[in-house]
Amino acid sequence: RSRRPACLLCTRAVASSSLPPGNMTMTTACRFVFMLGLVSRSLTAKVTVSNVEPRTDVNGQLMDIHDGNVFWDAAEGSWLWYGMGYTNCTLETGVIPPRDCPGIYRKFGEGCGFRADHQVNLYSSPDLVTWTYLGDVYPQGGRPEGIYFRPKVLYNPKAEEYVLWINYLPPAFNPLKSYPDATFAVATSKTAAGPFEVVTPSVNIANPGGGDFTVMVDPNSDEGTAYLAYDAWSNSHSVVIEQLTDDWHNSLGNVSTTGSLSEEKNEAPILFERKGTYYLLYGHTCCFCRQGSGAIVMTAPHPLGPWTLADDINPPSGLLGYGERAIKAQCNFVIQASNGQYLYTGDLWTTAADKLKSHDLQYWYPLEFDDSTEPPTIQQMGWVDSFEMDV
Repeated sequence: RSRRPACLLCTRAVASSSLPPGNMTMTTACRFVFMLGLVSRSLTAKVTVSNVEPRTDVNGQLMDIHDGNVFWDAAEGSWLWYGMGYTNCTLETGVIPPRDCPGIYRKFGEGCGFRADHQVNLYSSPDLVTWTYLGDVYPQGGRPEGIYFRPKVLYNPKAEEYVLWINYLPPAFNPLKSYPDATFAVATSKTAAGPFEVVTPSVNIANPGGGDFTVMVDPNSDEGTAYLAYDAWSNSHSVVIEQLTDDWHNSLGNVSTTGSLSEEKNEAPILFERKGTYYLLYGHTCCFCRQGSGAIVMTAPHPLGPWTLADDINPPSGLLGYGERAIKAQCNFVIQASNGQYLYTGDLWTTAADKLKSHDLQYWYPLEFDDSTEPPTIQQMGWVDSFEMDV
């Protein structure tokens, strides 16, 4: 198990273990629980992850889950995968760019990918391959009217609650008119399966019109400090990182921010830590685009920087960079797996064989790091139909 899940969830794990209370510090307890996790999960077998076969749950149903996040939950004893459920809407192609995203021009709440009834689905798994559907954790009847997408969930051991961050478009004539007022909503639940209830309808971000985002808890912070990486309409989609409040219910905005890090017209950030180095991945603006959007990498010694540009690990082919990408995916999340692997995940939009957005595929890939450099660099990714891993 990775450091992040162990530290985040050790409070509950220690409380439910046979450790004598008061006999060790929380840091020691975290390490103890971490080692227990390594021992208990090191006995599992290899599994095969496919990038070409549609994922199905234990009941044989095609999984409807996209642009979310995956983490190990010690209390549940399983991996949790939160993501958008696009239900059974048919893939659409328009004439006006972005062609794979005509829903932004249609009446609010009606376009595929922009419907008001899309779900926040949750699946659980013991091995990242065998998935059980647990339901819609943020049902339409219990949330403000609007369009939601790109959910991310963290577990806060201090408050003993799950914290959901999600993109929110308030009602307007159409989604395009709503984007300048776009924001992030925050909801919480005492249980993994919800229902989540809104605690912050609109967060305090330095750049209004919030676009794609991710959240991360710093595994090297004793206080459990968390961060938000996002782009915004008001800064022409340049990626920014801001520190969250102690309860993770809001952003500190201009009080603690990096300012713009990327060039304009970039989105879909991924933020994670490995061996003391922080990695930020993102790609060019891509609304459900079928050609993929790249994975530009930046590194830093701290979430607030200073950040250094590295490379695009999913570049277009050709001398002038106008060719196709090996992986036609948009950045989504990096899973910190049980064997020390870091799995890139990206959404392969418009790939569903039955032409339903709910069944678009995701691409998973075990990232490779060059530890001979300082900071360690991520090697260029390539396409693989499948790979094996220990869980």
